[in-house]
Amino acid sequence: MEEWQNEIAAAFKDLTALFDGFRLELTELVEEVTTEAQDIFNLQWDELKQVLTEIWQELELELEDPTAINWDFPIPTKPLPDPAVHPACVGCLNYNGSVYGGNLLVCGMYPYGCNSDRCADWEGENDLN
Repeated sequence: MEEWQNEIAAAFKDLTALFDGFRLELTELVEEVTTEAQDIFNLQWDELKQVLTEIWQELELELEDPTAINWDFPIPTKPLPDPAVHPACVGCLNYNGSVYGGNLLVCGMYPYGCNSDRCADWEGENDLN
């Protein structure tokens, strides 16, 4: 082998050793940070469990029958378009129908509603555009 080839091989060997050292240092740092983060998380979780346990114990004292709580919450329904005002929006998955600041948002493509009886962006439940 020529001398310049030996110099390149030695440079690559040195560079590889440098990267290996960097990788080991980085791995140790990541492990240290991960361990510290896990310790902090465990400490905070233990404190949170203690607070929640205390709150539940207080609630049990205040409630005569904790099983009598009605856990059935109303499920919000999606607004439906008025067929007389927005006929092209009936059955469309893109219909928003919510009022923001006093303004009705019909959908993202047509914020004020489509101006015709048919919408080019209409998507139904089984529509695979």
